[in-house]
Amino acid sequence: MNSPLQIARIVGTLAVLAGSASGKTEHETYPEQTLCIRVYDKAGVPAIALEAASMETARLFRAVGIRISWEHPSTESAQDGGTDMTAAAFRQPNDRKYLVIRLMRRIPTTIAPGALGYSLPFARRGAHVVIFYDRVEALTRTLNASASLVLGHAMAHELGHVLLGSSEHTRGGLMQARWTPATWRLALLGLVVFDRAEIERMRAVLPEFKLADQASPRERVLTSFALLSSSK
Repeated sequence: MNSPLQIARIVGTLAVLAGSASGKTEHETYPEQTLCIRVYDKAGVPAIALEAASMETARLFRAVGIRISWEHPSTESAQDGGTDMTAAAFRQPNDRKYLVIRLMRRIPTTIAPGALGYSLPFARRGAHVVIFYDRVEALTRTLNASASLVLGHAMAHELGHVLLGSSEHTRGGLMQARWTPATWRLALLGLVVFDRAEIERMRAVLPEFKLADQASPRERVLTSFALLSSSK
């Protein structure tokens, strides 16, 4: 049986490897930028779980040099309601300087089967990210993991698609498509992260999504759904 010291050494080695994979050493830091996110909880997520998940998402973005400013409006504004899937030819200017996450339940299993949610990086109205919280709960039971861990990583993954402006996935790291139990074990250790190229791309476009007194966003078009799979 491995001793606690051996386990600590293994975890330390994995952390170094994760830092190398992201192209960022522990001594490198990025100037902090702020991203405003509105969360509409339509799923009735327990307040403690939602707060812990938000902290987990914020932790993942701190490595990018992004500080998340969370908003939890009591009512959904007209601009944040609905789903924007219009084609590029019909897009309208987007005056919002924030991103929108909507947490939902009871999504039919025929919709994006096996996925924890989806993102619409180019939405001009409605949610940019939708998370299926009942699927999050089901996965936590399968993994014997906390809901905050799964929800926090799911939100970070889908927000990554929005900031990257892409539905593409990677073979590893936070932006991989299919997460195995081994992936989630690494996530528990804090070893599933954005890579350096993703960090640089997100920081380049972040001014488009800053608070209301910042620059207006560029023209964008609709992309396909980006799914975080819960497949084993």
